[in-house]
Parts: sequence; C-alpha cells; structure tokens
Amino acid sequence: MSTELSLLKFFCTTRASESANYGYVKSLDNLERELKLLFNLVHDYYKEFDQDCISQDELLGYYDLKYPKAKERGMHIDLIHESFSCVITDELMKAHVDQLLERHSATAIINKLLPVMEGEKYGVLHDIRCDIDDYTNLLNSPPDSLVVPVPCELSVEELIEQEIEDAGLSWFLRELTEIIGGGRKKTLGLIYAFVDSGKTSFSLSAAAHFATQLLGTEDTICYCGNEESAGRLRLRLVQTFTHWTRTQVREQGKRAGQISKEKGIDHVKIFDNITSTNQLEYILKEYKPHVMFVDQATGIDMEGKRKEEGVAKLETLFKWFRRTSNIHNCGIVGVAQGVGEAEDTKYLKLSDIYGARVAIQGALDWAVGIGRKVNNAIDEDLRYIHVPKNKLHDGDSGRFAVHFNRYLNLWEVN
Repeated sequence: MSTELSLLKFFCTTRASESANYGYVKSLDNLERELKLLFNLVHDYYKEFDQDCISQDELLGYYDLKYPKAKERGMHIDLIHESFSCVITDELMKAHVDQLLERHSATAIINKLLPVMEGEKYGVLHDIRCDIDDYTNLLNSPPDSLVVPVPCELSVEELIEQEIEDAGLSWFLRELTEIIGGGRKKTLGLIYAFVDSGKTSFSLSAAAHFATQLLGTEDTICYCGNEESAGRLRLRLVQTFTHWTRTQVREQGKRAGQISKEKGIDHVKIFDNITSTNQLEYILKEYKPHVMFVDQATGIDMEGKRKEEGVAKLETLFKWFRRTSNIHNCGIVGVAQGVGEAEDTKYLKLSDIYGARVAIQGALDWAVGIGRKVNNAIDEDLRYIHVPKNKLHDGDSGRFAVHFNRYLNLWEVN
C-alpha cells in the first residue's frame, strides 16, 4: 500500500501531478475501496477549488466535509496521515505509477488463473492475453480521462499563420497541392486504390518530395510498411529520387546514392513488418516524424483490442490514428486497398475504400483515390486521381489524370 500512499501525496503536492495521472488510478478496478475513496477525494477537491496543491489539514477538513458520518473514519484519517509522512521525489512518480499499474494488473490476472490451477475453471487464457494487451495499451496510450479538454484561444493573426499561411509540405503533383494543400501536421489522410494501381509508388513519391523540403532540418518522414521489405522499398525510393530504372541504378550505384542523398533520402526512415499500434507509437516517439505513411493501414492491429473485428475494429483504429496525429503533432497518411468494384474504374469514390463504408471515411481530413482502366492498352499507364473528401485548404474536391511510368516511378500530369 506504500506505493498508493506515496502517489496520493504526489497528487496533493501539485495539481499537475494529479491531472496527469489520476486516469491511471481510476482505471484500476481492483484498487482497495478506502484508497479509491481517498484518490477520488483529492480529485474532487481540485475540481471544487482553484488551488495548485492540497495541504494535509485541507484534505482532512475536506474529508470531514464530504464524509461527516463515515463509519471507517479512523482508517481513512490514518491513511491520510501515513500518506503525508511518505518521502517523495518527482523522479519516483512515474516509477510508482508503472509499479501500481503492473501490480494491480498482475493481481487481476492471478485471480483469474487461480481457479484454473485448482481445476475449477478452464478456457480463460485468451482473456488473460487480452488483459496483458490492455495493460500494455494503458502504458502506451493514456486513458481518455487524461486527455484534458483545452479551448482554442488563438488570435486571428495566429489562426491566419497556422491555418492559412502554413501551407505544409507541397506534394509532388502541383494539382494535388492546389486541391488539398500541402502535407500538414495533425492531419489524417488516406491514399487508396485497387491492387497493382501504384499506391506504394505514389506514396513513396510523396515521401521523397516531402523529404526534399526538409533539407537543412532535422525533421524526418517515416514510411511504415508491412508487405515489402524495407530494402526493396528503399531501392524504390532511390528510383524515385533519380527516376532511373533498376538497371541504371545497378550500373551507376555510386551516382544514384549521391543524387538520392543530395535530394534528402536520409530524411526518410523506412520500416518493414509494422503490424501494430505499439510499433507505430514507438516510431512516433523515437523519430518524431513530420509525416508518417502507414502502408496497409487497415491491417494494423490495435493492442488490447483483439475482440474487435471488421467495421468496429476499423472505426477504433482510425480514431486512434486521428488522436495520435494530434498528440504527436504529426501528419499521418494511410495507404489502403480499394474494393473489388474499384478495378477497371477511373475515378474512385469514398465507398471504394476496402473494409468500411463510413468508419474510415468519417475520420479522414482528406482522401485520394487512384483509378485505372485495365482493358485498354492505350491507357494502361494512365492513372486517374480523385480527391473525394477534403476538409483542408478550400475544401474542394477534384480530379485529374496523370501518366505513370512504373519503371522510373515518375508521375506526370497529361
């Protein structure tokens, strides 16, 4: 109980400590009743009074005000006294929170396993795995109760600078920049197309062009794949920077490397085998990208959400993408498949996104569909770009055709 009492004193020491960590304590279902009462008491005090800290006498007085006839008054008073006698430091607080979460999660798991060990129950190991996922997810993603609502109070001048003059990173196609503006932080977009229409090539072209605008900075673009190997993707990125064929790259490897470096390839970090939100969270924290591409975004698994499938899973996942882009001040660009009806179609609709009719679309700031006609040899290299959703720039939709040279990864407007 010493960990809990130390945290209770931490919470009384500063309002910020309580605000940043109360949600974790609240999430513990098996916290002792008397401790839960005291943590709630501190939380209610901060809600009622505009103070940055709570003294022992103030907490005792508030307790008497809230619970004048409490049967367990003696125990509660003793716990408050014991809490304020704890020696605490700022460095210990996170360790105490982590220890508290792990201990209570472990206790809950053991309580579920005991009947199994005694032969009274079976079939609970799947639930245990979900409990472990929930614990891991709680460490990596704070409870919603910790996301403190803060009103926007930007001046008109600040709004102009942030929302109008900050154009973001321009796209490799001028027409696309004119429609949705540049690649901006705290936005969520999606690039989608039917199989073998050029989604990855399109996304790598965007990543490369973004990178050229980051030269002289420490900013990065992260490309997270879960199909092709990172080496193959990086080779395709070299082709994107040089617009050379694989044969040309092989024959002039040194020059290809030099050109790619001059144009910003070191600003693009490519990862493969990315399949979970935990991995994405690590990349965001470690590399702090300006923009992060997530290939096959609809296939990403959410830790602690194994029971969700289909549309429910996608809705939760894209809400996570949306919130994460804001938390980490990063633009997130998902890359996804189109439905079967998207084959041999010029301009794709929002309903052509595979997996959901509304769950994905509602979370997006913008969407870019890449269509193609497959039964016409003359138009084989044409791609039809459609922006069916756009909440950025002037909010316009738009469409245009481009010529795609897959051997050079070169996109040119007709």
